[in-house]
Amino acid sequence: MIKYYIRTTNERIIDKSYEQIDYTKLIDLSHKPIESFIEQLKVISDVDSVLLEDDLILCRGFKKEIEKVIKEYPNYIINFFTRPTIYFTTNTNNQFGCNQCTYYPKGIARVVAEEMERVRITFPTMKQYDTIEDIALKRLGIVHVDYRPCLVQHINKNSLIQLKALNNMRTYYFKDYLDELGINYDDSKAVFNHINKLIDKVSD
Repeated sequence: MIKYYIRTTNERIIDKSYEQIDYTKLIDLSHKPIESFIEQLKVISDVDSVLLEDDLILCRGFKKEIEKVIKEYPNYIINFFTRPTIYFTTNTNNQFGCNQCTYYPKGIARVVAEEMERVRITFPTMKQYDTIEDIALKRLGIVHVDYRPCLVQHINKNSLIQLKALNNMRTYYFKDYLDELGINYDDSKAVFNHINKLIDKVSD
């Protein structure tokens, strides 16, 4: 059974699209994003877990879609939102970025958390927890899956979890946009023939 967790400071009203899943909130009241993220990875590690941030819109049919992907790659960490404005197809990768929506198979999140603690000792001034996680994954020799199309969309408001985070995080390749326009994401020619329409969707 897959469990869903939401990282939050409990200050944001969570979008109604999250009603598609039963979730547990992991609340950081102290605004310590790196420390809280590491501890939250330990919390979720006992089960197969999807870790979401609180500033997203989930695609229609999110639970069915994400669990279908997880069934295909059950033993991999899967990143469902990264490099939001770059077109690529689903692939295994050793360059980790963003933490909006990530699947962790049972047991692996604690291993990553403990390595992140060691990375923190080496780089004590590093501010971005996804960068620390990227280094930890490389040290551990763990590759992950970057999945497309995006099953979540960033709402593009300032992060309350990581207060200085940039807010230019919306993707052109959100599944709902593609479905509304009748675009098959794997058909790169079709995507780029309609890229202006996708960009307009992001601007709405």
